[in-house]
Amino acid sequence: MRIAFYPSFRALNHDRSSGLVSIARDVFSAMQTEGHDAFIPLDQSMEWIYLRPQAWLNTLRQAWHGDKALKLRRPDCWLTYHTYYRGPDLIGPLLSRRNNLPYFILAASYATKYRKQLKTWIGFHLNRRALQHADMIFVNKLRDVENLRRLLPAERITYIRPGIRTQSFPMDPALRHSIRSKLSLQEKRVVVTAAMMRPGVKEEGIAFVIEACARIRPGINDLHLLIAGDGPGRARLEEQARRLLPGAYTFAGRIPAAEMHGIYNAGDVFAFPGINESLGMVYLEAQCCGLPVVATSHDGAPEVVADKETGRIVPPFSLPDFAGALFSLLTDSELRDRYSQEARELVHRMHDVATNYKTMFAVMENICARRRL
Repeated sequence: MRIAFYPSFRALNHDRSSGLVSIARDVFSAMQTEGHDAFIPLDQSMEWIYLRPQAWLNTLRQAWHGDKALKLRRPDCWLTYHTYYRGPDLIGPLLSRRNNLPYFILAASYATKYRKQLKTWIGFHLNRRALQHADMIFVNKLRDVENLRRLLPAERITYIRPGIRTQSFPMDPALRHSIRSKLSLQEKRVVVTAAMMRPGVKEEGIAFVIEACARIRPGINDLHLLIAGDGPGRARLEEQARRLLPGAYTFAGRIPAAEMHGIYNAGDVFAFPGINESLGMVYLEAQCCGLPVVATSHDGAPEVVADKETGRIVPPFSLPDFAGALFSLLTDSELRDRYSQEARELVHRMHDVATNYKTMFAVMENICARRRL
């Protein structure tokens, strides 16, 4: 197929690393790997577009250029990645209708609570319009499947398990030794955590891990916390670590996506609470590198972490439970090794993008073929 692919929330080359950008890149790569001719007709971000009048003129300009690109490239369909109240797809429904193309969405979200708030009322209805226009919506989160069935018939919704490029996250003993030697972690039991250090649940999540490690450190003298990420909250987190974990932490800074597997390989356990974490791609990445995970049941982590098989899922906001799960894994090497093996097997079996997106492409091809008749 020739596919017009539109990552409507953030461009593939966006400088802010996030799960959204990682998934969009993986989807684009999977299309190319499967032999599809994928191209991006425009790069206008829809993030809070209805609250940014200064961007409206450029949006119209981008839509015009996108329409020209469609007429030149003549795709078989349009695929938008991610639309929800905060970033509704305004352009995909318009241009797909103008060019008589099947319109698909991957990773859509729908929640009626946003129609009750003044700030999000417009975004809710614009997103609802895009969802209703779609020929098929591919959903990578079970909760979104349930919510979308309140708006659309089940036959227009297909669940696709979230996935990563497993070959990019190998379990590498030689690399583990090299990174640990470089960071002077040879004899340490290392907890890894990673997130953008921006105000809100990301920064609070790292702070929560610091507190949990401080709570169990008296019983694990060789504990060390390895923190990957950067942002405006870093100074506050560093101050907290100095106070609670003196001499037992390392801030690795912002790590390029292609090098994150080195950070995971240096660790023994990955920990992050995942409050409001829609999917938590870091959990898949860490498990693929052989790290058991400690997370909470607040949102997306239970979809990608098997409790008491590949890690521990504990109640949200419970520091004692979170710290206790960390302590159990760090002090029981047999349990840790068993979870490590199960974690890698789980990701390779159920969360490899090369396998999971084949289902999506097959559904798209069938709909495109029917449209041609």
